[in-house]
Amino acid sequence: MALLRKIGPHVALPVVLFVVAYFGFPRLGQDIGLLYRVRYDLARPSFVHVSITLSKPDDGPLTLIVPRSVPGGYAQRPYDPFIRNVQGLSTSDTFVEVRAEGMGPRWSVGAAGDRVRSIEYDVDVAWMEREILAASDSSKIRDGYVGLLGYSILAIVEGRENQAIELEASGPAGWPIFLTLAPQVPVASGAMRGHAADFYALADSQILMGPKMQVRRVDGGVPLFLSAYVESDADLGQEAALAREALDKVITYFGGAPFANYTVALELLKPISERHEYNFSMEHLNSGTFYLSADRALTAKSSEAERETHRFNYAHHMAHSWIPKRAYGEGYLPFQWEMAPVSDTIWFNEGFGRYVAIEALADAMPKAEGARYRKEKLVRLQGIVDSAPEFMRRMSLAELSREGSFLYSEDFRTGMNLFSRGALMAAEMDDAIRTQSGGEKSLRDALRHLVEWSVLNHRAFRVEELPEIFREATGVDVKAILDRDLQPLEARPATRP
Repeated sequence: MALLRKIGPHVALPVVLFVVAYFGFPRLGQDIGLLYRVRYDLARPSFVHVSITLSKPDDGPLTLIVPRSVPGGYAQRPYDPFIRNVQGLSTSDTFVEVRAEGMGPRWSVGAAGDRVRSIEYDVDVAWMEREILAASDSSKIRDGYVGLLGYSILAIVEGRENQAIELEASGPAGWPIFLTLAPQVPVASGAMRGHAADFYALADSQILMGPKMQVRRVDGGVPLFLSAYVESDADLGQEAALAREALDKVITYFGGAPFANYTVALELLKPISERHEYNFSMEHLNSGTFYLSADRALTAKSSEAERETHRFNYAHHMAHSWIPKRAYGEGYLPFQWEMAPVSDTIWFNEGFGRYVAIEALADAMPKAEGARYRKEKLVRLQGIVDSAPEFMRRMSLAELSREGSFLYSEDFRTGMNLFSRGALMAAEMDDAIRTQSGGEKSLRDALRHLVEWSVLNHRAFRVEELPEIFREATGVDVKAILDRDLQPLEARPATRP
């Protein structure tokens, strides 16, 4: 997550990125365990209805869990207050007992002796948007448009998190529907279907629909789709071109894409109140959701600086599809949906992801221009670090990251210092690798290897493992840099030589 603002002979394994790696669509022959149906009806304009059908009915009681935290959200964000009318059906088409379980986001569905085949409920999306002030954390229902974040409306059937899932979405007659699980330019109304390998992939997807939704496919390498809802004048051609450019450059940096397609879900919104916060974006497995206030829309009069702000925002969140979505530290996966996980490595997620965006864009420029671009970005990041409040300067990166697990955007000083210190660490490692390898290797080689390592090992890296993983790819030991930069700022020079 990030706020859109103007601030600033050693390779052990070849880097091979598969089109769908670790997360993605169900494998051939993989049984579908659950069918999720999401329906929106103008007769109940504030709500969406969700039903979950089990391919194999199960003995009650089952437990339904509604997320209270989301990957990369770095906050506790309960969605259970917006759930209404939870019901369960047995194989005999009779309603079964449903009970809320204590203070948690759980419902017990069915009793001993029941064969439960489906669960359904309503989500008050209009109330969700009023109550959740961060636009990036809420689904939305506007006139002629519905934008749904999977994890904000889709609940988990406990014990079935790793089963393959089919998703079906439907809306009012004549409404086009777009699924990031199965993106295509809508040509007709009617139900749309997509597939997910597990609940994580389902929850990390988006459902978009409505006559005011604009969808276009942007020509290039890996298929890119732009789905936009705008409440102002906006030049979507510019947005599409910048997103295409950013995606191509990030894919080039990593040497391939771990997804078959990518979607930019863009909403340019008029605030519903003065308290609501816009201009944050969120990364997903094969998409990014970008929520900007309407006055930030690009137009024919926009400056190059404004276009660069949008281009970088796209590149940064696209980079997250690799880091940390597929290469991540301990605590990121398996994800704990009921409570925000405490992570020691947000500096890696956000800082290295930010540095990748800087390098990916700089590499495509003429050498002198790219060097100047990189330097300007790093100077701004150093400025954030140098002006950090004293209590943050006394924190190690692990300590700051733990605070950021809950306060990344709530107190954005935390988020800015985490991504700044992490990105500056990445830059220092990159310089060391380039120098010691005589320009033959760079951090790019290290990160490509880390992604490959993560896919092959199916687990998080431990921080102490990073230097060796990077050395395998580059022949350069960056342990001293890592060890120093993890320390509090007060324990080392405030600026780099």
